[in-house]
Amino acid sequence: MSLFMLASAIAQAHFTLVSPVAIEQTQTLNLGLISNQVSVECQLDQFQRQGTGCISSDNQLGQFAINGDGHSVINVTVYQTNNANIKFTPILPNGSQQQSFALTQQTTLINVGGKVDVLSDQLAGEQQLNYTIEVNYQ
Repeated sequence: MSLFMLASAIAQAHFTLVSPVAIEQTQTLNLGLISNQVSVECQLDQFQRQGTGCISSDNQLGQFAINGDGHSVINVTVYQTNNANIKFTPILPNGSQQQSFALTQQTTLINVGGKVDVLSDQLAGEQQLNYTIEVNYQ
């Protein structure tokens, strides 16, 4: 005769539902006039505009509006963009390419600066590069 013993338990699973993160660029990053010479750079951050290639001109930080679950923490990462002539590195307020922010019930605004490195001669004139900003809950 075989005897089987069966045991069971009720367990719990915990989770939190959060609102999806929404991000919108509200102000375009403008690094101003930069000298078209190999090996110069120009950086615009939260505090100043500096570098061997910066020429006195109008400039402005980029700005993003982020909405999500209030009282949550998000991790923001910006990614470098390269082409044959230019290297562009976006910069968050802490001076790096990754930073955490606490969301509030209102829209959270994040400023983004950047650094341009001129790698080789480029045709003079207005230039435009795309870059990626990634936002995730922590």
